[in-house]
Amino acid sequence: MKKNYFKLLKKRNFDIKINQPIVHIKHGIGRYQGLQTIETSGIKSEYVVILYADKDKLYVPVSSLNLINVYSSNTKKIIPLHKLGSDNWKKEKKKISKKIFDTAATLLKIYAKRSSHKGFSFKKNKKKYIEFCSLFPFKTTPDQSKVIDSVLHDMYSSKPMDRLVCGDVGFGKTEVAMRAAFIASYNNKQVAILVPTTLLAQQHYNNFIERFSKYSISIEMFSNFKTKKEQKYILKKIKNGEINILIGTHKILLKKLKWNNLGLLIIDEEHRFGVHHKEFMKKKFYNIDILTLTATPIPRTLNMSLLGIRDLSIIQTPPDKKLLVKTFIRNKDSKIIRNAILKELNRGGQVYYIYNKVNKIQKKLDYLSKLVPEGKFNVGHGKMNKKCLKKIIHDFYQNKFNILLCTTIIENGLDIPLANTIIIENADYFGLSQLHQLRGRVGRSYHQAYAWLLVSNLNKITENAKKRFKSISSIQDFSAGFSLATHDLEIRGVGEILGAKQSGYIENIGLELYLKLLKKAIQTLKKGNKNVTKNLFHRKAKIKLNIPALIPENYISDINERLSYYLKISTLSNLNQLNKIKFNLKKIFGKIPKLLKNLLNIKKIQIIAELYQIKKINFNHKGGEITFSSSNNINIISLVNYIKKKFKYWKFKKKNTIVFKKNFLTPEKKMCWIIKFILKLKKNT
Repeated sequence: MKKNYFKLLKKRNFDIKINQPIVHIKHGIGRYQGLQTIETSGIKSEYVVILYADKDKLYVPVSSLNLINVYSSNTKKIIPLHKLGSDNWKKEKKKISKKIFDTAATLLKIYAKRSSHKGFSFKKNKKKYIEFCSLFPFKTTPDQSKVIDSVLHDMYSSKPMDRLVCGDVGFGKTEVAMRAAFIASYNNKQVAILVPTTLLAQQHYNNFIERFSKYSISIEMFSNFKTKKEQKYILKKIKNGEINILIGTHKILLKKLKWNNLGLLIIDEEHRFGVHHKEFMKKKFYNIDILTLTATPIPRTLNMSLLGIRDLSIIQTPPDKKLLVKTFIRNKDSKIIRNAILKELNRGGQVYYIYNKVNKIQKKLDYLSKLVPEGKFNVGHGKMNKKCLKKIIHDFYQNKFNILLCTTIIENGLDIPLANTIIIENADYFGLSQLHQLRGRVGRSYHQAYAWLLVSNLNKITENAKKRFKSISSIQDFSAGFSLATHDLEIRGVGEILGAKQSGYIENIGLELYLKLLKKAIQTLKKGNKNVTKNLFHRKAKIKLNIPALIPENYISDINERLSYYLKISTLSNLNQLNKIKFNLKKIFGKIPKLLKNLLNIKKIQIIAELYQIKKINFNHKGGEITFSSSNNINIISLVNYIKKKFKYWKFKKKNTIVFKKNFLTPEKKMCWIIKFILKLKKNT
C-alpha cells in the first residue's frame, strides 16, 4: 500500500473537545468530559466520561464507543441534556425511528424509479478512444484515472448512470466529462451539458471545440448569447440529430427542445440549479446516464451519495506542480487592497475584485481607480447587456485590461490563466461553498495565487461567518471542496433533504446520528424488511469478559487519535475490516501491544456473536453466561447435545440463556475458547 494512504489515515482523528455535546444511543444527549482509565479488580480499561442532567456521569467503555455520536447542529444555542434513567429518550427514539423510515422510503422511491428503467449499454471503440485520450495534453492523475474507469463502467452497464464526481477546482473533472461525451457520441447518442451560467457555457464550448477538433462531432452552444434566429436553428438541428453535443444553461431544459437520441446528461455544479429544475430533470431524463460534476457538493447531494443512493467518485490527487492558493482574512483596508493589486500587476498578472452590490459598483470603480491608478479596470455584472458582458470577459481573457471589478458572475468555471489574485469584499456575507468556488477562480496556472477575504470588522461578524472563515482557512489542502461540503453540513444543518424544511427530529438527535440511522434504514428497506423500526437503534452484542483491553498511551499518545482508533475498532462490522485495521496499526505505529490485542480479539468475538445473533456474552473468573436473541442463527440441536455431554458444567438459566462453569489459565485461552464454541453452533445451510 502507498505511504501517503497511511499518512492520510493517521490524520483522521476523532476531534472532540471537553464539554462538546455527544449522543449516546441508549441514554441521549450529554457532554463529553474526557477519557479516564479505571482499574476494577486488577483489570485496567479506558472509559469515555459523559455528563448528563443533574450532574450525573456515565462511564462508557471504549469497546462501546460505537454507541456514541458527536452532536452536530446549528439552530439551538443551548442544547438541553437528557436525564439518565428517564423515559423521555426512549419515547423520542420511537418517534425518530418512524420518521427516519418514512424519509428512507421516500428517498428509495425517488431513486428506485431510475434503477427500475433499463438504460443504454454503451460500447467502446477501443482504437478511437485510445486515440482521443492521447490528445489530452496532460498526464491523468491516479484518482482521475479511477474516476474515468468508474464512469465508463457505468456507461457500459444497462442500468442508467447516476454518478457524482467531486474534485477540487482544476483537478480535471472536465476531462472526465469529455471522455464520457466522446464515448456517447461514437455510440450515436446525443450529449447535453448543463451549466449554470452563460459565461461557463461559452468557456466549455471553447474547450470542447478545441478538444474535439480532429473529430467529425458536431458541438453547439445554447444560451442567452444566441439570437432568437440562432436558437430556432439549433432547436431544429437537435431534433434532426445533426448536433452531437449541446452545451447550455437551463435553456436546454425547455419543453420545446426535442432530442433526437439523447443518451448522456452532464451537469456542472448541480447546486446552482433550483429545485424545480432538478425535479424536471428527474422526470425528463429518468432513463439516460447522468454525470454530475462539482467541486463543492451541496449537503443534500453529498448526503445522497454517502447514503449509497447515488454513486460517488472523488478526485483527490492534484495535478503536478499545482500550488495551493494562499488565503488571507483581513479587515478592509486601502493599503492592503493597493498592495495586493500591485503585487499581482507587477508580475504581469490579473486581478478579480468581487463586489456584489450592482447599484454601488460604479462608485466602487471610482474608488479603486484612484487607489490604483496604475491599473486598467473594467466592470462586469449579471444585469449588463449579454453581448456587452461577453465582450468584457473575452477582453479580460485576452489581457486587454488587468482588473475585473465584478459580482459573483465569475463564481462558476471561469478560467483565466493570468488571473491569480482575487479580492472579495464583504466576504462574511458569502456562503462557504461560494467562497471556495470564488477562491477557485485563481490558481488555475502554475503561478502562486492569492485570495483576500475582506470584511468591515472581524470582531462584529456572525458566529456562522466565523465558522466559515475558520473552515476555509484551515482546509488549505488540495481536494478541499469535499471537506468544505462536510463542514457546510455542520454549519448549515442537513437542510432540505427532500426539498422540504429541516426536520425537528434532526435537532433532537444531532446530524451525525441522524445520517447514520437514515443510512441504516435505507439499507434495511433495500433488503425488503419493512417491520424493523424498533431495531433502528439496535445495539451490538454486549461482550464482557473481564479482560484488560485498551490502547496504551505509549503506543498512541495523542488522546484524540486514540479516541479515533477506539471509534474505528468499535464500529467494525466484519472480520476483513478487523484484519485491515490490524495491518494499518502495525504499519503506522509498530508491533501491536498485548492490551490492544485483547481489545481487537474482544471485537472479533463481538463480530462473530452478531453474526449468530447472540445478544450477550458475560464471563467472570469462574465461568459465565451466553444470551441468544429469539431469532438466532444457532443450531439448537448441536447446542443441546453439547450441554448433555457437559451437563455438570452447563445449564439453561432462562429460555435463551445458558450458564456454564469453566476456568481459563490466560485471557488468550478464554477468548480462543469462546470463538471456537460459537463456531461449533453454526446452523447447517
